[in-house]
Amino acid sequence: MFDPFDENKTPRDKFFEIVYHANKNLVIEELEDVFKRLAALEILAEECYGDEVEQKINEIYFNKSDLLEETEQDLYIHSMANILTKNE
Repeated sequence: MFDPFDENKTPRDKFFEIVYHANKNLVIEELEDVFKRLAALEILAEECYGDEVEQKINEIYFNKSDLLEETEQDLYIHSMANILTKNE
């Protein structure tokens, strides 16, 4: 059973639990929104950094891994909240 307050589970764990149990149409809608935003960020990155996009991404992986992990967890929480809000 899903417990959103289970402190032993990461936001990623909780997100996937919700994805597996929530209304399929709501999950599809949220994932489409995530990919649309990702596509927009890819375009923005290409416009700002051109051929250096991969280099910049790798710099973030190595130099800002804590911030990257924190932001990733925030995105899981945000998406999870969107799905749960629409599922009510």
